[in-house]
Amino acid sequence: MRDIFATLEFLKTHIKTRNEFEKVNLTQALGCILYEDIFVQKNLPAFDNSALDGYALNYAFKNEMLKIKGSILAGDKNTYILGENECYKIMTGAKIPQNANTVLMFEEALLENEKLNAKNAKENNAIRFKGEEAKLGELLFQKGEKITSGMIAMLAAQGIYELKVVKKMRVGIFSSGDELVEPWEKADEYSIYNANAFGIYAILQDYADVEYLGLVKDDLNAYKNLLDGKHFDILISSGGASMGEADFIKQALSECDFSPIFEKVNAKLCKHVKLYSKKDMLFLALPGNPLASLVSTHIFAKNILHLLYVGNLLEFDRAKLTKELNFKGQRNDFAFGELNHGYFKPSEAKFGSGMLKPLCENTHILITQIDDTKLTKDQEVKVLKI
Repeated sequence: MRDIFATLEFLKTHIKTRNEFEKVNLTQALGCILYEDIFVQKNLPAFDNSALDGYALNYAFKNEMLKIKGSILAGDKNTYILGENECYKIMTGAKIPQNANTVLMFEEALLENEKLNAKNAKENNAIRFKGEEAKLGELLFQKGEKITSGMIAMLAAQGIYELKVVKKMRVGIFSSGDELVEPWEKADEYSIYNANAFGIYAILQDYADVEYLGLVKDDLNAYKNLLDGKHFDILISSGGASMGEADFIKQALSECDFSPIFEKVNAKLCKHVKLYSKKDMLFLALPGNPLASLVSTHIFAKNILHLLYVGNLLEFDRAKLTKELNFKGQRNDFAFGELNHGYFKPSEAKFGSGMLKPLCENTHILITQIDDTKLTKDQEVKVLKI
């Protein structure tokens, strides 16, 4: 039985990149993954311009009284040339006149007899030079990068409105268990609200086109109908991953010709996670306990999607521990906590697989190696954002 890290490495040989793209515009691109490299198509800035409102001048004449030749506004495309002892009033974003090499802000300017006393000018001040942020032809963003809001603004600044992104995977989610009721339904004393499916949905909605398929009762035919009647890139179940008498998923998968990729993980919380495949469809069975189910989603579902998209695994964050921790060893274990400035501070609160609070009160989880029994203060560890 492999541990978490070995299982993820094992998946790299069993899950192949789909290599399909679709075209989207910038209003649809957030969270998508770039299908191709993007190169700078327009220098940024496109021309030398002023970073503030002030006076454009040649620093060599800062101790002379400078004649104000006129004003240059943002959007003015004319060419202006400075002579000796001259300056221009200039607005933020306006084109720098030839022979000017610094800008004096209005607040530091001294005016005498309608001329500028520029003694407060600083050398090479407040000029944004052509191409200083991005030069024509340079690599701007790499294939495989996940598109952020900042990237969208940069793409717009390049005049790129439509682009190729990796086609989003279709993910179907359902929960199983006769004890479950939906959050909008009335639960009696012995029923449990279905929290897992909505937590999984929230985790994955930035990674895929996710559809909630509802509750499936503990019935073999119900599972078989779902497996035969739906086509997704990944189907994810919450519940039915253990070996209980009423867990029919494994039998249904077998009768519907799904083959196991792995069926157990040597890790706390994730022991009963299973992954099956049938042609180009994957089935991920997660535990029914909420904390186990959602932690497993972060570890396995997100990495499976990343393998399908770009062929590699997500990177764990590395951090230093703020205190000593002890574990039983012989499996992956977890510590919940917060990551700040490169240091992981473990939570003092105990946790169990049926809880939800640890996901609300912490930002990261530490995942141990299977032979870790003692981690020391300042030791480097792997942590996962939750």
